[in-house]
Amino acid sequence: MKMKSPEWGPLGQMVYERTYSRPVDDRFETWDETVKRVVQGNCALVDNEFMPSEYEELLLEDLFLRFKSLPAGRQIWVSGVEGRQYLFNCHVAGWGPDLHNHFTWLFSETLKGGGVGSSYTSEFLNGLPVSDGQVELKFHSAVDIDSLASDPLSPSEDRMVFEIPDSREGWVLALKHLMDTAQHGGGKIVFDYSKVRPAGAPIKGFGGVASGPAPLIELLKGTADILNQNIGKTLTALDAMSIDHQIASCVIAGNVRRSARMSTLHWTDDEIFDFIDCKKNDPSAHWTTNISVEIDGQWFLEVMEGKPHATAVFEAVVAGMMKNGEPGIFNSLLASVGEREYVRTTNPCGEIPMGEWSNCNLGHVNLAKFGKNKNGALEAARLMTRFLIRATFGDIESPEQQAVVARDRRIGVGLFGVQEWAADHGVKWSDIHHSGELKQYLQDLQWVINQEAQEYADFLGIPMPIKTTTIAPTGTIAKLSGHSEGIHPIFARYFIQRVRFADNDKTLQQQIEMGRHTENCLYSANTKVVSIPTRNVILDNYDEELIEEVSEIDIHDLFAVQAFFQQNFANNAVSFTANIQPDIKERDLKEALWEWLPFLKGTTVFPDLSRPQSPYERIDKQTFLELTGSNVHVETGQGFDECSTGACPVR
Repeated sequence: MKMKSPEWGPLGQMVYERTYSRPVDDRFETWDETVKRVVQGNCALVDNEFMPSEYEELLLEDLFLRFKSLPAGRQIWVSGVEGRQYLFNCHVAGWGPDLHNHFTWLFSETLKGGGVGSSYTSEFLNGLPVSDGQVELKFHSAVDIDSLASDPLSPSEDRMVFEIPDSREGWVLALKHLMDTAQHGGGKIVFDYSKVRPAGAPIKGFGGVASGPAPLIELLKGTADILNQNIGKTLTALDAMSIDHQIASCVIAGNVRRSARMSTLHWTDDEIFDFIDCKKNDPSAHWTTNISVEIDGQWFLEVMEGKPHATAVFEAVVAGMMKNGEPGIFNSLLASVGEREYVRTTNPCGEIPMGEWSNCNLGHVNLAKFGKNKNGALEAARLMTRFLIRATFGDIESPEQQAVVARDRRIGVGLFGVQEWAADHGVKWSDIHHSGELKQYLQDLQWVINQEAQEYADFLGIPMPIKTTTIAPTGTIAKLSGHSEGIHPIFARYFIQRVRFADNDKTLQQQIEMGRHTENCLYSANTKVVSIPTRNVILDNYDEELIEEVSEIDIHDLFAVQAFFQQNFANNAVSFTANIQPDIKERDLKEALWEWLPFLKGTTVFPDLSRPQSPYERIDKQTFLELTGSNVHVETGQGFDECSTGACPVR
C-alpha cells in the first residue's frame, strides 16, 4: 500500500532530516519509512497474542503519517532500530551506596539519549562515600589522536593501565574506575584510549559520527579535579552538579545525542542561595541543566507568616527569574499527590515528576488536526495510550529501574496544537480557562486515556500505569506539522528563530547555502546556531483577532491556563514557560506567582532577551521584511525549538 505524502509544516522537513531520519545503506529514511519502523518496532515489544487488531495498527500508522498524533522524538529516533530499544524519554537518578552509582547511571542514560532529573539536596548527598585519596591521571595511546599527549609507559605504569573500550558501556566503565579508585584510597591511573574510534568515524547503532576520545578525557580530568579537591569531605550539591555537568558536556560533545538535565534543591538546604545564583553572572555555567527550587507545604506556611529564610528564598527566586529565567520552582507537595512516594524532582522540562530510578514514555495528540472533531481526538488519545504502554516493555539495563517500571508503568499522553484548537472553538488563548466547553473536552480526553490504560494493562497482565497524562513542550515534534507547541501561545507573529545544529550535521550546509546567519553556539562545543527570520504560519489559517502572541497576554492568564490543564487533564505535570516582557515589575511577578503556585507542580518563567542566543527573538513586520528582502529563503513556523535554556534533548 502506497502511503500518503506527509503534510510538512514550514520547518518540518528540515527538522525531520536534521533530527530523526536515520541512515539506510547509502541514503536516509523517508518519513513513511520512519513511521513504518516506529510502529513495527513498537508492536514487536509485546508477544503476538497481545497484539491489537490489524485495523488499529493501520489506523495508528495513518495518524502518525499525517501528524495527527506523534510519539515523542525519542521513539521516532530509536523505535524499531536494530539492537537494544532504549525508548524511555526521561529518567530520575538516585543515589546509591557507592560514590559512582549516581554519576555512572546518569552517564549511561544520557549517552542513550535520555533526559535525567536529580535532587542534590543534602539529605541525599550526606550518605555518599567520600573520596579517600588523591587520584593522578595519565592518558596514553599508541597513536596520538586530536593532539592528545602520548607518552611511553614505564613498567610500573603499565600495570596500572585501564584500556577504554570503544563503546557506551566502556566510557561509563572508565568513569566508574576513576570514582572507585578515589573512594578506595586513590592512586595513579593510566587511561589507554587507543581503541576509542577517532573523531568523524561512524556510529552504527545510534547513528551519526564519533567525537573521538577528547570529550571523555576532559570529563575524566574534570571529575578527578573535583574529587581531589574534596578528599575526606562529602560532595556539596554544586560539586555533584559540576560532575554531572562535565558528564552532560561530554555527551553533547559527541554531536549525536543532546543531553538534558534537571537539578532541584530543597529550599531549606544550606547551599540554596549558591544554587539559586549558580547561573546568575555566567550563562555558560551549568548550562546543561535546568534548575528549580523545591518548595513544599512548610514553605507556603512560612512565607505566609513572613519567616525570614522562606521569604528570602522567594525573593531570590523571583530576582533570578527576572534576570535570566532561572531558577524555576518545583512544588513537591502537589507533585507527590497520587504517587507511591514523596517526589523530590522531575524530568528536565518539568512535565514528569518522579521518584528515584523512575522513567517515562511520552506521546502526543495534535489537537490542531482535529478541530471540533472530538471523537477523532479521543480515538487518537486511546491509540497513543496503547502505544506508550507497549513502549514500557523497552530495554532497561538498570535493575533498580526495572523494578520501578514493573511497578509503575508510567506513561505521559500529551497534547500540542492547543492554540489552534482553541481558535477552532472561537476561543482566544487567554480565555481558555474560562471555557466550559474546552474543560469538558479535556476531561473527556483524560477519561478515555485512563479507561484505555486500565483495560489494556489488564489485557497485558501488568499494573495500571500510575500516571497517564501530561503536557510536554513538544518543541521539536510540533515543528514537523508546523503547529503550536504544547499549550504555549505563539511567541510572536514575526521573530528570529534560532535552531542548533551539530557541526557535522548533514543539514547544516543547506542552511548556510540559503544565506542564513550562522554562528558558533555559546554554550555547546562543536555546535552552530542558525538564525531564521520567521512569520508565524498560524496567521494564514485563523482570524487574527483570535490569535494572541504571548506579549499580549497578562501574566495571571499565563499561569491560569497552565493551572487549567493541570486540573482538568494532566495527572503528571504541565511543562509551560511563561514568557514575560522586559518591563514587568518584580512585585507583579511575585504577586502572580504567589496566587498560582499552589495549583502548579512546576513553574518556569523566561524574560525576553535575557540571555544571548535565545531560541527566539521578537521582531516587527518591517524588520522581517528587511531581513528577507533579498534572495534569502524564508520559512514560517512557530517559536520554540527547545527549552528556553537550550538544555532539552533534541531526541
